[in-house]
Amino acid sequence: MRAITATTLEFDATLAAAELIAACTEQLAGERPVAAFLFASTDLDHAQLLAALASHWPGLPLVGGTTDGTLSSQGFAHDGALLTLLVGTGLRAYVGLGRDLSKDPEAAVAAALRAAGEPPRLCWTVFAPSTNSTAVVRALQRGVGPGCPVVGGLSGDHREYSRMVEFCGTEVLRDSLPVMYLAGDLHVGFGVGTGWFPIGEPMTVTKADGHWVREIDGRPALKIFQDYWGAIPASDSLGEYPLAVFPDGDGGDFHLRAVLDANRDDGSLRVAGEVREGARVRLTEVVQEGILAGSMTSAANAAAAYPGSEPMLAFVFSCAARKWVLGTKAANEIELLRTAFQQAGIAPLVAGGYCFGEIAPPRVDAASEFHNETCVTVLLGR
Repeated sequence: MRAITATTLEFDATLAAAELIAACTEQLAGERPVAAFLFASTDLDHAQLLAALASHWPGLPLVGGTTDGTLSSQGFAHDGALLTLLVGTGLRAYVGLGRDLSKDPEAAVAAALRAAGEPPRLCWTVFAPSTNSTAVVRALQRGVGPGCPVVGGLSGDHREYSRMVEFCGTEVLRDSLPVMYLAGDLHVGFGVGTGWFPIGEPMTVTKADGHWVREIDGRPALKIFQDYWGAIPASDSLGEYPLAVFPDGDGGDFHLRAVLDANRDDGSLRVAGEVREGARVRLTEVVQEGILAGSMTSAANAAAAYPGSEPMLAFVFSCAARKWVLGTKAANEIELLRTAFQQAGIAPLVAGGYCFGEIAPPRVDAASEFHNETCVTVLLGR
């Protein structure tokens, strides 16, 4: 297996497609790609872009979605598009698609799973942030089995929360679940890192339903925030204060749940993912340097978990909120990822996007989970 990446900053879809095709064709050197992954900004004509790619590579399995910027071996980009191709005679790819995800998540997952073909080595997805993402990830993991990690993210936009779309073949979709299954000659390693660290005493979620955390330790959830920080954060800043959720008890692994909004009347918090009643949680804190350290931890964990000898590609799914907190330092994330790879003695190509949620197992012996405010690194290769 080998990987190829190409980027464009063009806003015109015809020019963008031509630039991507030319760069990839040169690197392919006559080989036929097996699978394609596309991250793109919201301002491109996606249908035109996908049609041009399909015209050049008819029948090529392709999935992807919009993101709040990309990071790759070519650097950081706020807009444009990033195309990644996989090549290899021993590699096989199958595409599944679930539609109307929010209307019937179980049916959408079942439809996407029907295309898995032979037992996959990896399940890769960028799906819509339109329903209980935690439940979708767990259903996908059950469907592919414990030996196949589910990785990816949620489609995003530039903080409008309304322009996210997904890609499958030549289709531009909303509220969808496109999935790429990779099988055959492939090794996979993955790692996660955040940079946010838990603070304060552990607490218990005493009232919650779906995306809403109503009470923590019997008090309105927002009041907990107010007591610690001294004021109620503005709604557009709540994402900087995720909850650390400990599914296996206070001393175990934790994942983050970004706070999207607050009901100022009853003090409940709307979070990006499921938090169940009885869950143990803590508040969190972060500095910019901590976020970047989390990126390096993600890359280092993936390198340590990689079972092969030569990782060729690093897919990186980083949270859009990490980019917002980093501000002008967001461009440093790719450099630190490269540094972490160099320290591990590897040099994979990098292809990634800033998503509205991230998907990966928290460790090698665990099932995939839905994360927020996290950097996920997935290594592929020989």
